[in-house]
Amino acid sequence: MKATSVCLPLFATLALSVAVARAEAGQLPRGVAPSKAQLYTSDDSGRWKCLDGSKTIPFSAVNDDYCDCKDGSDEPGTSACGTGYFHCTNVGHIGSDIKSSRVNDGVCDPECCDGSDEYDGQIYCPNICEEVGAKAKEEQKRVRVIQEQGSRLRKQYIEHGKSVKSKMQEEIAQLKGKTEQLLKDTNDARDKLNEASEEVEKYYEGTKKERAAARWTQLAPLIKEQTRRLKFALYTKKKLFKTLKQLKDNYNKNYHDLAVKSAVAGFDDYLETLDKDTDADPPAASVEEGTADDTEISADDQFDKVTQDTNIVLREIGSLFELLAGMAEDYNIEYNDEAVLAAVTVTKDVERNWDQIGLEFKDDTELVVPEEESDETPEEKALKEASDKAQSDLNDAMAEEERVKDRIEDLTRKLETDLGSDETFAQLLDQCFDYKDIEYTYSVCLFGDANQRSQTTTFLGKFSTWVGDNYDTQLYSGGTKCWNGPDRSVKLVMSCGTENKILSVSEPEKCEYLFKLQTPAVCPILPDDDIEKEAAAPEKKGNTKNHDEL
Repeated sequence: MKATSVCLPLFATLALSVAVARAEAGQLPRGVAPSKAQLYTSDDSGRWKCLDGSKTIPFSAVNDDYCDCKDGSDEPGTSACGTGYFHCTNVGHIGSDIKSSRVNDGVCDPECCDGSDEYDGQIYCPNICEEVGAKAKEEQKRVRVIQEQGSRLRKQYIEHGKSVKSKMQEEIAQLKGKTEQLLKDTNDARDKLNEASEEVEKYYEGTKKERAAARWTQLAPLIKEQTRRLKFALYTKKKLFKTLKQLKDNYNKNYHDLAVKSAVAGFDDYLETLDKDTDADPPAASVEEGTADDTEISADDQFDKVTQDTNIVLREIGSLFELLAGMAEDYNIEYNDEAVLAAVTVTKDVERNWDQIGLEFKDDTELVVPEEESDETPEEKALKEASDKAQSDLNDAMAEEERVKDRIEDLTRKLETDLGSDETFAQLLDQCFDYKDIEYTYSVCLFGDANQRSQTTTFLGKFSTWVGDNYDTQLYSGGTKCWNGPDRSVKLVMSCGTENKILSVSEPEKCEYLFKLQTPAVCPILPDDDIEKEAAAPEKKGNTKNHDEL
């Protein structure tokens, strides 16, 4: 129940008197928007019902600085209830509503540029609506220009999308029609290559003996030299083997020279190895194998065989020489055992021409096998050219077949991509945009991949879906996993602009990036006649009509 006051402050008494007078004159209560005028009229008996229907009060109780209605609708112009809304007329700008709790709170609210919310004199709030309205109009004009330009560009995008989609469908049909012929071309080219290869093989088979004889003549000096080296290696190996055997059999076993005993023990181990490895000593007969008349082995194979056998023997020489060299270096020189002295003499003799590190004789230089000499006949040349051309034709046919296959797959992918309800984003399909901050360069290829580059490239995600129904937000997911965090992802939010450009990149959550992109593709589509009228119309003046409200 409303409390009875003994007296009222002077300004409140005056306000109530004016409120009653103006309410009777049919004027709106303070804080009520003109659009709600029909809600604030009294009945024939001068009473008014709360907007929530909870109570009926005298119309004079509206804005009496006492909250009668539960919904606060009786105090739109005071802060008594604090739950309603106060309407700022803002003549010269745009009207707005603020919470009634902010009325006469000693703060000039920017939403009320006319200062009407602070009428009790606690603070002076100048009416700046003309200035604010002018700035707002300039901003609206700027935005309108962007929207108009963006609308024109988006319409071009739409036309492009419809056109390119039709062209892609036609191209796929044409390419699919070519695939059968391309497959036939590839098979034909492969058959021709096989035929040409067979002709080359027949030619070489027919001239095999002549070419083999020529190769024998070409490699004969190398085979002869390598055979000499093998013979000398076998001779040296046998010499070392015989020396160690005589040392083992004849040295004085009563004199305990550790160097001599070590050499003998090593030779025993070597002999044991020979018993287990029958291939350790290549047959001496191989030295004489292979002649120009021998069709069972080629000159190259013969040279390789003799070289391999030589290398086996050289390794054996290295093992035997190491035993004798160790003894010759460490044996007791005061011990005049004839077997030991004989072994040392042989070791010194071999050492003059032996490189133990390289396991080769010092005077032997590397034998380089030359390329096979070829006096190409006109027939051979023609066959090779035919084979090369057949191979080239096959390569071209296979490349064209693969190119068409890749193109069909790429076009199919693009056709299956959701490019917006009007195909707007066909213009931007696979286009890439960069944004560079202090440390990183970020990039996104629409409907493709998003990356972060610095010294290395980090994969932020691949296009996965549109977010919402407005075709202005995309999600790129499945990026490189963060350390101790989720897989990286990108939310791409688009806004209207006259160019395609990334405005900013941020990271609201760990490894979840926010890209803001401006593009004509999301600008509102304005009718052409509206754009033309807007361009031709003179600048509208702001509403300057004054409202005197309670």
